[in-house]
Amino acid sequence: MKNEQKFFICKHCGNLVGMIYNAGVQLICCGEPMSELHANTSEGAAEKHLPVVSNDKGKIRVEVGSTHHPMSEEHHIGFVYLQTKHGGQRKSLPVDGAPVVEFAVVDDEPVAVYAYCNLHGLWKTDL
Repeated sequence: MKNEQKFFICKHCGNLVGMIYNAGVQLICCGEPMSELHANTSEGAAEKHLPVVSNDKGKIRVEVGSTHHPMSEEHHIGFVYLQTKHGGQRKSLPVDGAPVVEFAVVDDEPVAVYAYCNLHGLWKTDL
């Protein structure tokens, strides 16, 4: 995908950044370059991390994992990001809730969904 969303993390403090526009300058945090997160490269169980997506006339429902991902302070999904043809939407998840979110898409086309696990990193489902 030409305009694929990119995410970066600071190895020191844990700051997480979603790139909106890449001006070609390296992202720095805590005095060091941030690391790009690459989806689906962790050893976490795919059945608990890959976003499962349904689309009902622009109402996009995302469940994280075919077997729901645990949601606790120690291990949780921090956010889900819906990449569309013309942009994207992000929703944060409460640690005491279900790993499920809904998005509304009008005059656009969903192309991918990302989920971020605080222990097992970034996961992606192409649509």
